Amino acid sequence: MMGMMGGEDPFRKKSAAGIDLSKIATLDQVVGQVNALSHDQLGCRFLQKQLEERPKTAVPTIFNEVIDNIVELMMDPFGNYLCQKLLDFCSNEQRREIVRRVAPHLMAISLNIHGTRAAQKLIERLGPENDPTEEELAAVVNSLSPSVIQLIQDLNGNHVVQRSLQKLGPRYNQFIYDAAASRCFVVASHRHGCCVFQRCVDFATPQQKHQVVMEVVSKTVQLVQDAFGNYVVQYVLEQVPAYRPNIVAIIAVSIVELSRQKFSSNVVEKCLQLASPDGQALMVTQLAQKDQVLLLLQDPYANYVIQRALQVAVSPQLEMLLDAIRPHLPILRNTSYGRRIQSRIAKRCPGGIDKACSAEEAVARFAKRGGPIPRLPEQLQGLSSDLVAQQLGGVAPDAFEQLARTGLDRHGLLSQAPMPGAGMTLGQDSHMPGSREYGSPGEG
Repeated sequence: MMGMMGGEDPFRKKSAAGIDLSKIATLDQVVGQVNALSHDQLGCRFLQKQLEERPKTAVPTIFNEVIDNIVELMMDPFGNYLCQKLLDFCSNEQRREIVRRVAPHLMAISLNIHGTRAAQKLIERLGPENDPTEEELAAVVNSLSPSVIQLIQDLNGNHVVQRSLQKLGPRYNQFIYDAAASRCFVVASHRHGCCVFQRCVDFATPQQKHQVVMEVVSKTVQLVQDAFGNYVVQYVLEQVPAYRPNIVAIIAVSIVELSRQKFSSNVVEKCLQLASPDGQALMVTQLAQKDQVLLLLQDPYANYVIQRALQVAVSPQLEMLLDAIRPHLPILRNTSYGRRIQSRIAKRCPGGIDKACSAEEAVARFAKRGGPIPRLPEQLQGLSSDLVAQQLGGVAPDAFEQLARTGLDRHGLLSQAPMPGAGMTLGQDSHMPGSREYGSPGEG
């Protein structure tokens, strides 16, 4: 009240630069003060509105006043929004000048919490639909490529890399694929890097996809044990089915050890869901070995793998698994994981496990019907190497079987146990004991 009585308008809009914006109607009234207004919240909004409403006159005026400070402005809490808007409305020639000024500093801008937004907008405007010049694209690539790993692993910078994958053509984003392939584990096992790796798969040409996916295949055992790397392997399994048999075969060789680890158990489940009939048969057969099934049933992570196997297994592998589990049911009755196992068995065997036929009887039924006879365990020997040795996408995978057979020693499967609680789950269950339930058979 006193302020109003004193003649001061409490609703007057003044910028931090002392300019009363309530008295400003046109851009002409602030010529010479645009750069100062750009660093102010109210001033920046006023300038953006001018660009939207009067682009023909506002663009050259604002461009001429801010271009000398464009690098600083891109990293300003308010100025970065003006830069983004200016990039939306500026001409190709003006954009080329912005690129020329910004390119030497693009790394620092990309790592900045405010600058990353302006950097992403700049790269977006260099998409093929905007007819960028060779010089513009080369300037951006030359600025980002020397430290691309740092960008990938940075909270802000990784978004600039993802935008580059999306908007720059294969010729100009190849430096990202080269880095991801040569430093596959470093990238895929990082909190932000695993997201970038998935975008590499999304936006790749067939050649680029082959380049990065085969690195994932060759490091499968190592990646699946990592808090973030396991998501990359799962993504490849889902999105690139041509390479699925290779990964399934490598997982099958070490399935018992991998099922008992927090992160890799997720990948084992994914393989059980997505594997070919032969691959699934191989995995379930490995899980159904009677001398180790109790260890898996009582494990806080492997018991989920057994539940998944019970959900997806088909005859005669289902009967093999039931035969292996049956002697241990009394031990499981009073445990939470045991009750979940029993629930899964009840859904697959409505008449009860005691009335379920054996694997041999299941095969005999197939033979009696005149249909194809499923493979039994002894007939599955060598299947892992057959799956691994498939030549996919022009690969000559002679080393894959050796990798599968020596994965435990080569990647320290048991010598590097995952740290408890390491990493976040990314939209997927973490397999903490007792943390998930499964639906009825056939549900995803």
